Amino acid sequence: MLKLLQKLGYFPKTAVWELTLACNLNCRHCGSRAGTARKSELSDEALFALADELVDLGLERVTLSGGEPTLHPRWADLGAHLTGQGVSVNMISNGLTWDREKAKKARDAGFGSVAFSVDGFEEAHDFIRSVRGGYRKILDALEASRAEDLPIAVVTTIYRNNISELRAMKPFLASLGVASWQLQIGNPAGNMKDNRELVLAPEDLLEIVPLLAELRSEGGDPVIYIGDNIGYFGPYEEALRGAGREIDFWLGCRAGLQVIGIESHGAIKGCLSLPSVLNHEDRFVEGTVVEQSLTDIWCNPDGFAYNRAFSTDRLGGFCRTCSYNEICRGGCLWTAFSHSGDRFDNPFCYYRVAVEKGIITP
Repeated sequence: MLKLLQKLGYFPKTAVWELTLACNLNCRHCGSRAGTARKSELSDEALFALADELVDLGLERVTLSGGEPTLHPRWADLGAHLTGQGVSVNMISNGLTWDREKAKKARDAGFGSVAFSVDGFEEAHDFIRSVRGGYRKILDALEASRAEDLPIAVVTTIYRNNISELRAMKPFLASLGVASWQLQIGNPAGNMKDNRELVLAPEDLLEIVPLLAELRSEGGDPVIYIGDNIGYFGPYEEALRGAGREIDFWLGCRAGLQVIGIESHGAIKGCLSLPSVLNHEDRFVEGTVVEQSLTDIWCNPDGFAYNRAFSTDRLGGFCRTCSYNEICRGGCLWTAFSHSGDRFDNPFCYYRVAVEKGIITP
């Protein structure tokens, strides 16, 4: 797959854009340690210029993120600017201050949907979000969006306290009119690194992966999307990622290949989740649009080398000997790095755990 992408060329088809690092919550699992706006966040002029450059480079979809993106005063204007150029725009919000006025703004701006973070039922959600009443605010946000005919989605981060609630969440979300549901695993990065007792163990995949595969195979609403840090291969891969297309399995991390992450002060990464300065890490920052154009950063022949110059020789541990290593390339880069400190040895892999436990014969 990497050779095919190299042949076709690299285009930032999908972007996750941190509009501001300001946030009205202090979640225990926040990978970016959001709360206070970054110094020198992009000006309005720079913001819209960057949007135009992304379009010129081939942007198709963007998720406006944060922090809490609604704390940026131009979130709806930027969304409208992008949808007006044919880009599919959605946003992820914690829902704390969401109301019908914001829902109408998003709908009028052409947003395809707004996703709200729902990390379990009331106790589990409010605990990880470090706020009482947050769950009730989410229910109000969903109701406000429905009232304005704005499609709604939910994103759930799986952690120690909410595994047992996942099955019951599906019919509950369906009853609230949720169209799609993305599930991902909380990694020990940012605030979650300080709360390691909440982090799952690789062995938990033996429960989680079959469960998610079963929920997804049931069909119906909400449509379930599996995050890039859950998998990989083994008997459940098609059930996790099948979409009726010819290729129904994990195709490797696409950070810096087809995906781009943008921080609010203009720093560019292959994936927004990859750590940077707030986590005392700089190796994943490819440059900043304050100092050079996005085009120059993206087209740098030495940029995003962890994926663009990948070789299986770089893999270590189990990943080095795995029969899927050429296409998998070590799974989710962020997960591998946050769990092991090694970008190319990922302990959080269903196939690896199943082999090591003797459940699967390699």
